Amino acid sequence: MLNFNPLFLERMKDILSSDYEKFLESLNQEKENAIYVNSNKISKEKFLSLCDFSVEQIPYETNGFYVDHEKKGRHPLHHAGAFYCQEPSAMFTVNSFSFRGDEKVLDLCASPGGKTIQIANRIPNGALVSNEYVKSRSEILYSNVERMGLKNVMITNETPENLASAYGDCFDVVLVDAPCSGEGMFRRGEKVVEEWNEGINEKCALRQSEILKHADKMLKQGGTLIYSTCTYSKVENEDVVTNFANAFGYEFINIDYNLPRGIGLKESVRLYPHLVRGEGQFVAVLKKKSENLSETTRNLPLKENKKVYEKLKSFLTFDEKVYDFKNFSYFLVDEDLVKRNVNYVSIGVRVGEMKNNNFFPHHYLFSALGTKFKNQLNLSLNDKRASSFLKGDVLEFEGDGYGCVLIEGLPIGGFKMSDGKFKNHYPKGLRNFK
Repeated sequence: MLNFNPLFLERMKDILSSDYEKFLESLNQEKENAIYVNSNKISKEKFLSLCDFSVEQIPYETNGFYVDHEKKGRHPLHHAGAFYCQEPSAMFTVNSFSFRGDEKVLDLCASPGGKTIQIANRIPNGALVSNEYVKSRSEILYSNVERMGLKNVMITNETPENLASAYGDCFDVVLVDAPCSGEGMFRRGEKVVEEWNEGINEKCALRQSEILKHADKMLKQGGTLIYSTCTYSKVENEDVVTNFANAFGYEFINIDYNLPRGIGLKESVRLYPHLVRGEGQFVAVLKKKSENLSETTRNLPLKENKKVYEKLKSFLTFDEKVYDFKNFSYFLVDEDLVKRNVNYVSIGVRVGEMKNNNFFPHHYLFSALGTKFKNQLNLSLNDKRASSFLKGDVLEFEGDGYGCVLIEGLPIGGFKMSDGKFKNHYPKGLRNFK
């Protein structure tokens, strides 16, 4: 049994009334586990035909499935970026809005990346900037985007304030999955419960309001703001977003789904663990009515690298130009989204780097464009060579130069053949397959 603060319980009793006992009982049940199928790499239908573990459809996410336990990260399809382990209620947020498919989107508080992956799959002709303020968490975000092989995502490691000064009046959609008191995640364990204290909701609300103020500067007039938290606090949810809407000229868009409505805000929704198979979540969608007076900074000039381009052409089929940024070469997402004075983790698909006149491809290149390699070793899911490769072992292959190993047609990692010798390029930090 988790030891909840009496003040939290008293508030939840006021909110839920007759449902309170069911809610309290749900908090002491096991949390649900789920996965999101990455349609950038595999269709839902193909995934289901390959999947060798039990799954059950999540009603509000066509690519989301409940699974029996959370140890799916060691599965070969997980290594191949076919799916992402994601909390099921968190999947609802992106589904609260219907994307056209060509928008420019900002995921302002993005790590570890679940919602970024969902959005990227919904805008195949668009561009997504995913930001994470904490450096270590931005690296986790990058790793997940890389494994998914996403070609339309840029990653920044910035404060909302600095991003706002660079990206004024820039985005069609901004998602603010705001840092919060985490009440909706209490089932994750005692530590989350112990961190809750009187005054935490007000403290979080101040930070959330500040983040929204910066988000407004980056959203175009007529654009859509999606606001979500994983807390039950009205102070952090309805109060924050209503005050913001009134102060900055927004109107609420009704979320058309059969879920409990927000407290005094019928257009928003609340997810509770006694009503859905997932954790607590609050979501509101707003449309910007006011004129945007913010200005964007100038683009950062980028230089093409024709030498890397020619190197890539020797073993890869592609049409994109190659640009240099910092120490790496990239396939760009959108040149207009690369701004001055912004700390970028990635500006697209990181293809590799030149060292002493030699080119070294990056894992992202294999993950995102593995099907374009001239040398391919395509293995079945049950082929023992697949697990051997993921452990870093040497495989047999006839050919020369760089190539990609695929599992059921899904790129998983690279190799190089030289003088008949196979060199495994699967990153050592990922070789935890068992």
